Formats: sequence, C-alpha cells, structure tokens
Amino acid sequence: MTNPVPSNRNLKLILFFLLSGFVLSQAYRTLGGILSVPLREEFFLDNHQLASIVGSFHIAFGCLQLLVGILVDCFGIRKTILAISPFTILGAVLSATATSPDALLWGQILLGFGCAPAFLVCMVLIAKHFPAKDFAPMYALALGTGSLGLIFTSTPTAWISEVYGWRTCFYLLAIASAISWVVIFASVRNIDQHVQEGRTSLKEKFLMVYKAMLGYKDLLRIKATPAILALLFVNYAAFITFRGLWLGPLLVERHQESLVFAGNLALVLSIVSLFSPSLFGRFDPGSGKRYPYLSIVTWIIVAGFIVLIFSQNVWLTVAMAVIIAIATSNSVWQLADAKDVYPADMQGRAMALCNTAMFLGIAFMQGVSGQAQRVLPFKGIDMYSSVFLMCALVLAVGTLVYVLMRRR
Repeated sequence: MTNPVPSNRNLKLILFFLLSGFVLSQAYRTLGGILSVPLREEFFLDNHQLASIVGSFHIAFGCLQLLVGILVDCFGIRKTILAISPFTILGAVLSATATSPDALLWGQILLGFGCAPAFLVCMVLIAKHFPAKDFAPMYALALGTGSLGLIFTSTPTAWISEVYGWRTCFYLLAIASAISWVVIFASVRNIDQHVQEGRTSLKEKFLMVYKAMLGYKDLLRIKATPAILALLFVNYAAFITFRGLWLGPLLVERHQESLVFAGNLALVLSIVSLFSPSLFGRFDPGSGKRYPYLSIVTWIIVAGFIVLIFSQNVWLTVAMAVIIAIATSNSVWQLADAKDVYPADMQGRAMALCNTAMFLGIAFMQGVSGQAQRVLPFKGIDMYSSVFLMCALVLAVGTLVYVLMRRR
C-alpha cells in the first residue's frame, strides 16, 4: 500500500529538516575563510598548500554530484541523504584530530563527500513537489536559510578559535551533523513515491544506474547546457573563493586587522547572503526573460574584484565584499533558468550537473588563486592583488561564454 503524499505544510516542514544538512554544508565549505590563519600557522602551509586543502572539499563535493543525482532519481531523497551524510561526521572528527596537512586534506575530502547531497536533495524536493512558478522563490528561501551556516563561520568561529582553539570548531560541527542525521531519519518520509516499490535485484539496480548515467549524455546535448554550466562554474566560485579562503588572511595581513574583525565582516556577509537570495527570488523576471539580467549582474562581480585589486582602504574592501555577496545571489535566477530547460523526469540529474559545475568551479578557482602570484608575477602588487586579478579574469571568461552562447 502506497503511503499518502505529505500535505503542502508537511512538505515545507520536511524541506526545513533537510535544510539542516545544507546549513552545515555551508558552514563546512566556508570554515577555511576564518580558520586559514591558524591553520597556516600550525601546519606551516604556503598559499598553494592552503588552497589545495580547502579546495579538496569542493573537488570531492563536485565529483560526487553526478552520482548523487543518479541515486536521488533511482533510490529517492531519503535513502540518499541518510546513506551519504554520515561522512560529514567522520570528516569533521578527522579534521579536528589532524596532526598533519595530509590528515587535514583527507578530512576535507570526507566532508566534501558527506555534504554532496545536502542541497541537491532540497532542490529536487522543491522541483518535484512544488508548483513550477514557486521554484525561484522557494529556491531563494532555501539558499537564504542555508546561509545560517555562514553565520557560524563568522564571528563565532573567530571567537571559538581564539579562545578554545580551531579544533573545537570541527568538534562542534561533528555533533551538529549527528543531530541533523537523526532529525532527518525521524522526519523525512513519504516523499519518494516516484521510486519503484518492492524488492529490486542487484542486477536491476545496476541497470537503473546505467540507464540514469546515459541521461547525462542527453542533458549535455541540449544547446543551452554549455552556457548554463559556464556561468555556474564561475559565479558562486568567485564569492566562495573570497569568503571561504582569502577573507581572513586579506584582512589580517593587508589591512592589519584582527581575526575577530575578519569574523565580524564574515558575519555581515552571512547576513547579506541570508536575505539577498530572497530579493532575487522576489524580482525573478520569469521564464525566458532572465538572460539580459544575468548577462549584466555578473559583470558587477567582476568590477568588484577589480576594485579589490587596488584597494588599500579597509572600508572600501568591506563595501566591495558586500556588493559581491549581493550580486552572487543571482544564482537563484541561474538555477531557475536551468530548471526551465531540462525535462521533469531528469530534474535530479540536471540539478546535480549544475551543482557539479558550481563546486568544481570553486575548486578550480581556489586552486588557481593559490598559484596566482606565480602565474601573474606583476611588479608592485601584493599577493592578494594577484589573487583578485585571477578571480576577475576567470569570472570574466565564464561570463563572456554565457553571454555569447546563451544568446543563441
């Protein structure tokens, strides 16, 4: 006997519980923006090593997205999130007990694996169980709610790190991850009616996965896909590279501010990220009308990074950080645009493909930013100017690809 589909009120409650995992995912992926200072001191990390360790989270996260999309389409939201999310607990504990850069690296990889389904399951729930006209506002609400995780990795993280040590931050997040898993196990039910009921043999399961993998080839054949992926690859990556990797060192080393000051700015950016997605959701132009707006907003982010290259004034840096945080929320329009392009029966894989582009983009931009001073050895500019120039160049290329290809 098939269980009844939850009411709209219960669906919103289920979405709220699933978002607990996304809140933690946001915290894990931006922890480096504050902890990078004590991590560099304890493990004697250079910029390349630091970028590689922090970026490994996003590589693991991005590489698992395609598999997670298949698992969601074939086995459902509940089984997927409950099976994969425990890796966050392992990763957090390993990071907290790390005595070498290698252990810290593996901790970040496990965290990336464990967080991989966190937001995707929320997106699929919204896409499959809410009306199409509500996707952009609901996505904006989910994205804004997830920004609560950024609040932890701002002033609280800076204070905890200074008073109790950086390892305590990982221990606290490990406990929160365990609580989130229990809550999801107890509350998330009856949302996977599309998944085949009854006992399925191992051979049949592998056949389902194989057929689902072929679906990615069909997604890549859609003409809009390269343009959509190009913009997703660079847009969110620029903000996370700034917020999640270089914010603390920039303020401490270039502007001679304290780690708590960096935490306070991170808190401001977190609050901005909490509300700005809803702003974009509210003013969503609608299907077929987003292209001109997306073509303009991303150039604002490019301009913000160009100003950061030359900024020696801390308050100008703060202003540019806020502008970049607001403009980055145009990802609400990007994902709504992607949802309109792809068929309903492939929403899980489509959203997974989009997430893959976003988080491999983060890993790529963090990686090249760590090499920026070597690749762009201009005289008279400091390391951070090279980093922001690299970010601006990568962002400009991705935006230009979108503008030229999506127009067709």
